[in-house]
Amino acid sequence: LNRKLMIPGLTEQGMIGQFFSQIDSLIALHQRKLEKLHQLKSAFLSKMFV
Repeated sequence: LNRKLMIPGLTEQGMIGQFFSQIDSLIALHQRKLEKLHQLKSAFLSKMFV
């Protein structure tokens, strides 16, 4: 099979890498926020039933 493989230039590769890095950072941030909310929920529930 003769197929052409399109590979972006180095500049575009860098931009794509930065884009995914930013997405990873946002995911980590939201995971930390979610964990804090779970902790708050647990604390409020334990205070409700004590």
